Amino acid sequence: MTTSRCLVSLPRAALLLCVAALLAGCSREPAPPPPQGTLVGTARALTQDVPVVATSIGRLESRAAPQVAAEIDARVLRLAVDEGDTVRAGDTLAELDATPYALELKAAGAELARVGALLANEERRVKRFEELAARGSISREQLDDARAQVAMLRAQRDATVARARIAEDQHARTSVRAPLAGRIERRLVSAGDFARRGTPLFAIATSDALRALLPVPEPLAREITPGLAVELDSPLTPGRRLAGRVTELRPAVGETNRAVWVIVDVDDAGDWRPEATVRARIVLRTRTDAVVVPAQSVVRRPAGEVVYAIADGKAAQRVVTTGERIDGLVEIHEGLAAGETVAVEGAAYLSDGAPVRLAESAP
Repeated sequence: MTTSRCLVSLPRAALLLCVAALLAGCSREPAPPPPQGTLVGTARALTQDVPVVATSIGRLESRAAPQVAAEIDARVLRLAVDEGDTVRAGDTLAELDATPYALELKAAGAELARVGALLANEERRVKRFEELAARGSISREQLDDARAQVAMLRAQRDATVARARIAEDQHARTSVRAPLAGRIERRLVSAGDFARRGTPLFAIATSDALRALLPVPEPLAREITPGLAVELDSPLTPGRRLAGRVTELRPAVGETNRAVWVIVDVDDAGDWRPEATVRARIVLRTRTDAVVVPAQSVVRRPAGEVVYAIADGKAAQRVVTTGERIDGLVEIHEGLAAGETVAVEGAAYLSDGAPVRLAESAP
């Protein structure tokens, strides 16, 4: 059977479909090859000043932590607060036994009444003697004796008044009160203890004036001097940072750890409180015109830390020596020059000599 006879024998619709398919196959152009290379985002290596910092995690303490001491000799009857409690100025901290001072105050009041009665009687007696002496009925010596007795009783009255005021003051001091607002940092006595005058009872820490205690290794401490800038933050207030300066350095706190305390005064601490954790960045010095690249461009390979320099559509692996890391940037000491283009997004998928496509020119 010839081809023409085969075509004639096919139904007309099928014939038309075959012809259309043959025409479409003849007119279709070959598909373009897929883009070659790894798609990457890039950035230029820049220069900027980079602070060299030392980090430490320490704690806060109050710069003003007065000890509240007993001002009289008495037994502790009741404690109104405990460690960690917040107090206001004038709040009662403890009650001491007031019995002996109440009795002394009562005795002073009774003595004052007795001396007052004697004095009033003697003053009336002097007045009568003055009238009699004016008429010559008594001698001058009798009048002088009466006046001397009045003066003596007045002196006794004044002494008794003073003694009563002392007893009243001591009675008032049996209520131990907070001299300032703050937090009870330490409780040094228990109910039932006998407290002598001057015995410490409580230590109150205030948040108005804090300082950060930051431990650093002894070798690093040689690079730290008073006046260096410090940036502080605390988990108590995420996102809030305070600036301060090194106030002093304290000697090693132990024979085994060989650490040194770096002290930083903190003003306007806000919600920060004593004993809270604080993180610090101590600025040791500043390197000018340091080369920096985005942190994402530095990847780890068997050769070490590398970046991929992009030129002529290819990635060139550069082994680099890194330095400080700050605000999403990494300092490059060696291996890369300022102004070179490096891969950022997609850098982790590259190898030396790999072809690349730049993200901005990708279809």
